[in-house]
Parts: sequence; C-alpha cells; structure tokens
Amino acid sequence: MLHAAQEEKQPERRQLRSQRLRSINYQGDALRLGMNWTEEDLSKPQVLVDSAYGMGHPGTFHFRELIDEVSNGVYEMGGKPGVFSVSDICDGVVQATEGMSYSLVSRDIMAAMVEIHAMAHPHDGMVLISGNDKSVPAHLIAIARCNLPAIHVPGGTQLNAPDYHTSNEMWSMGAAVERGELSREDLELAQRGACPTCGACQFMGSASTGQVLAETLGLALPGSALVPQPLTKLLRYARAAGKQILKLVDEDLTPKQILTFEAFENAIMMHAAVGGSTNALIHLPAIAREVGVNITIDDFDRLHRRIPVLANVKTTGKYPVEYFWYAGGVPAVMLELRDVLHLDCLTVTGKTLGENLAEIEQSKFFFGERFGYLKNFKIEREEIIRPLANPFGADGGVAILRGNLAPGGAMIKTFSVPKEMHIHIGPARIFDYEESALKALMKREINPGDVIVIRYEGPRANGMPEMYFASTFLSSDPKLNTTTALVTDGRYSGAMKGPSIGHVSPEALEGGPIALAEDNDLIEINVPGRSLSIVGIRGEQIPEDRVERTLAQRRDRWSPPPPRHNNGILSLYSRVARRASDGASIT
Repeated sequence: MLHAAQEEKQPERRQLRSQRLRSINYQGDALRLGMNWTEEDLSKPQVLVDSAYGMGHPGTFHFRELIDEVSNGVYEMGGKPGVFSVSDICDGVVQATEGMSYSLVSRDIMAAMVEIHAMAHPHDGMVLISGNDKSVPAHLIAIARCNLPAIHVPGGTQLNAPDYHTSNEMWSMGAAVERGELSREDLELAQRGACPTCGACQFMGSASTGQVLAETLGLALPGSALVPQPLTKLLRYARAAGKQILKLVDEDLTPKQILTFEAFENAIMMHAAVGGSTNALIHLPAIAREVGVNITIDDFDRLHRRIPVLANVKTTGKYPVEYFWYAGGVPAVMLELRDVLHLDCLTVTGKTLGENLAEIEQSKFFFGERFGYLKNFKIEREEIIRPLANPFGADGGVAILRGNLAPGGAMIKTFSVPKEMHIHIGPARIFDYEESALKALMKREINPGDVIVIRYEGPRANGMPEMYFASTFLSSDPKLNTTTALVTDGRYSGAMKGPSIGHVSPEALEGGPIALAEDNDLIEINVPGRSLSIVGIRGEQIPEDRVERTLAQRRDRWSPPPPRHNNGILSLYSRVARRASDGASIT
C-alpha cells in the first residue's frame, strides 16, 4: 500500500503536443493512416525531419541518406518521423545575375516554411538537415522561432579538389580567360575537379561558417560540423541526432534554454577564431531576435578585438575545411578558447559545453579518428588549427566602421585586407548598380587608389545581393588589391577577401549618406579608428563641418529612384526588410 501511495504522488507525465492535438482533431489520425502509418505510430512522439534536400547544389544533393538515418534513429527510440523538405538555391549558381537578389530573402521564406511544417502539424520535436549559405541560418531561425525540442544536422563538406582548387576561384579564372591571360582548357580542367563530391564548398564561406555556428550555439552534436561528406561518420551523426531528439522531447529541452546571450557570444568568438563569413553579421542577430536576445554588430566588433584567427583555412588561409575537421574541428578550436568561452551554456546533448569538452578530452577516440587523416597528408595539426599563443591572424576577423558615410555601421573583414589598406584615402568612383561597376573593372577603367562605391544594392533596393564578382576582380588584380577599395550597401560572399567594405547602413534607398556621395569625393577608410567617412569634396580634403554642409545640400536635392521590383517576393522584401545591421529579415 505504501508503494502504491508513493506512486500516486508521482507527477503526471507531460502530455505531448501531438497527443493533445489528436484529442481535438479526429480527422488527422485518418489522414495519417492513409499514408501507411500504423495505429501504433499515432501514439508515438512525432518528430519533424525537415531538410534542404534538392538539386540546387552539391550541398544538399546527398541528403536522402541523412534523412533516412535521422528517421532510423527516431524509430529506434520509439518515435515516428515525419519527413518534409524545403530546398534552397545556390549562391554560387546565381552569383552576378538577377537571381542573386533572391538569395537573402530565401532564408526568411525557407525559415517560414519550416515553421509552418513544425507548427501546423502536431510535431513534438524536430531535426533539421542543412549545410549551406541560406539553409543553415534559415533552419536556425526556425529552431529559435518554433521553440520545439530541436537538433540541427550539418550537411558536411566536399573533399579537397585537385591542386587545391575551389569553385569560387572560377570567377577570377574566367575573367583571366576573357582577358586572354589564361587558356579556356585550363579553366575547364579546374571546373571539372573543383567540386569532386557533395557537401559544402571547401572554404570557410557562409556554408562552412553556418555549420560551425550551429555546433557552437549548442544546436548540433559535438564534432558534427564540416564532416567530409563521403565519410560514414556523417551518417552516424545523423542517426545519433534522430535518437537524441527523443531524449530532448522527453526532457522538454527547448532551444530557448540553449540560445542564451552567452551562447551567442560563444558563436561570435568562434566566428572570429575560424575567420568566418561576414554573412554571419546578418544571420546571428536575426536568429537571436527570435528568442528575445539582442545581438548587434557592435558585439562582433567587441569580441573580434579579443579573439585572434586560429584556423588556417581557405579562402584567406591555405587548407580546405576538410582538413579543419581532421584537425579536430569546432571542439579543437573551443579547447583553445576555453578560458574565454561560456562553458556553462546548455547544448542538445543535455549537458553543458564544458561537460561536452571534458568528455571529448577524455575520449580515446574523438581526436584519434580524425588526426590519423592528417598523418596521411603529412600535415601537422597545429598548422591548420593554430594554438592561441601562435595565431594565424592576431587582429581578429571583422571590424565595424562608422562615420558620415555609414552612421548605422559597415563591416570589413580586416583579416583578409592588406595592411597598407587599413588606412586609406581615395577618390570615389560611384556606381548605382553592380553591373556598371563590373563593366568598369573588366575594361580596367578603375585606377589604383580609387574607392569604388556600389549603391542601391541594399535589402530594400535589390534584396542585398552579394558583390562577390566585383570583390574577386579587385582582390585578384595585383595593381588594385593593395591600393583600391570597394564600398557597398550590398554584401559579399563568405569567400570574399581583399579591401572590401559592405553592409553600409542606412542603405542608399533609405537616403543613407552613401546615396549622397559623388565622383571624386575623398573617402577615408580607417580600420584602427573604426571609421568610414567622406573627408573631401571634388578631390580636395576639407574640414568636417564643410563636408556636412555639402551633404545636407545634396540631401535637399536627392530623391529615391523608382522601385526596382514591383511584384513578387522581392516587392514584399523591398517594403518590409530590416536594415542589414538588424539582420535584413522580413520579421
């Protein structure tokens, strides 16, 4: 009787969302049985398995096996998977075309579709599979917004290509062919080998950076970011995620418990340490907003001042991110940073970051199964992930610049900028559209010392496309890459390098000062002083108050150009998008 009384005092088990909704909607059971669910399946925890599977690029084409393995893991732990997909486009495919205007808004539309899948159907948790530029931040936004128990499965990376080629190099090689400096056969040879397997591109661009951030935030299993795609280890991580999600559902461990301000600080510090994509400055604030955490571009500047670049990986470094994983990946970098990271942050293992790292250190297998690959290549681990005492880049990765040209801020990837360009004054060359700037670069009409300004490419003007083609021209030209800068209210590819400044806010369409700049204005870039300003008019440097009076006179004459997009999703985006410094999101 005592035992029975004790049992009566046990708290009632939490009713799952799926079962609560079944008690309201009796049609749902019938519809699921029509998809060959069994009667037993109806009473199991229901897990959304949503992926970016599609044929847009190599980063998603291999996801069928990962979907199956996640589903197998869910089945093994007594759950029922529900498989959905929302595919993404490839930034590399749409680069330098009108398609690039759809890239950033696709993140928000994809996040909204995952939200619809997760919340409209009675799911109890979700596992999201993605690995690329917009799909990873879309999935992280959806995870934060829905606040169901969730795990992210990173899609892995391509294997290294012959001669260390990567697909982003095709832009400069193609330009060299057009100028008669390279044979078409050399270009075609590189094209044939640049993407030898599925997975994210082999450099620390937006895709690879997103995977690193997912793991650092605590939303992906330890060590799962950037697994070389052909390794069965990637399949095992997917199976493990499918099993672990049932534990999170049982414990009701939700993303809001994981995505704290401290977790985002960890992510920014890791972003600095790996020399990550500048697109993270758009994505992390948008993710944080979904859980009520305020992350700003100033947090990036603050933390990047403290954290050096440790990862010697492409595009700025030497090695592909395949080797980064062999060198220990995210956990290896975290162990170098453990004295500054917030180790008490909760993760999807149900343990803290510190507990995860302690287990990894004590494991006989975690690093052992990775380091052996480097022995095959005869590369020292410390050559790829440098110790904190001997960093690859001491200055950190990103700086935020402000001034009369960008009062709301602009970003520069300082780590990839030649030192001689950290302080620069040059005459402005103004282009209202990317295409006209590209023509000038192709015709070699840009002079050393110029500051190229490409405007009306911000979120509301044109969807904030990447100016990667222009930045590639600049960085690959030996006469320009140490003398000439590029400034835009658009953004850049994660693969960008060289003296390029982006995300200028407010954008030109809003009447930001970038809209008022004219040819031969003198623009000063001062990275140590964190400033970006017009300091002269018509080639003559003048006092600040005279510059301000001139800009005020120009503002009186300025009017916005007509909308570039009058229908479709870009029309909506042009009306509601936030500023780049606020994440450029539609919510």
